[in-house]
Amino acid sequence: MSARLEVITGPMFSGKSATLIQLLENATYARKQILVIKPALDKRSVETEITTRKIIRGRSTVINKFPANNVNTLREFRKALKERYFHVLGIEEAQFLGPWIITAVKELLSERAHDDLRIIVAGLDMTANMEPFGSMPQLLAMADEVIKLHAVCFKCGKDARYTQKLGGTSDRIQVGDLGLYEARCRQCHTPNVASSS
Repeated sequence: MSARLEVITGPMFSGKSATLIQLLENATYARKQILVIKPALDKRSVETEITTRKIIRGRSTVINKFPANNVNTLREFRKALKERYFHVLGIEEAQFLGPWIITAVKELLSERAHDDLRIIVAGLDMTANMEPFGSMPQLLAMADEVIKLHAVCFKCGKDARYTQKLGGTSDRIQVGDLGLYEARCRQCHTPNVASSS
């Protein structure tokens, strides 16, 4: 029994949130205490939940959800950790959390090295410009297990490893969903077509 870090990654629409929620639900069935955090920047769903969406008739529809705490800073993260004991820590959209998340995860794994602690992180590994995204490369390097998911290319139907930004601003971070982003294979992915802000 020892602490472990699992990272779920892949492009948008690959099922990262669905996989995270399924693992959290399984831990619930095993009577494990669970704490979930997500960045406050992610405004696509209710502040107190992580959600998984499915594209139904061309629309993104919420099909599952799990309670979560919003955090922006290391201080808020540590406060959430102190509020209750947990066996499983879920971290959603980790690419939006600052570099502090690396330190926080390292500290937690060290402090509870001999516990039955399981940290499950979900996040995009690359930006729409096919560059490493935020703290995800370091978290992937630290992971005991990596689950690398693929989506289906919205253009040709092949396996998709990349996120294509369709418009919006040229900002590196622009939270969005269907309509602003699509999953694409390498052949169908094009350089960022977003307009300048």
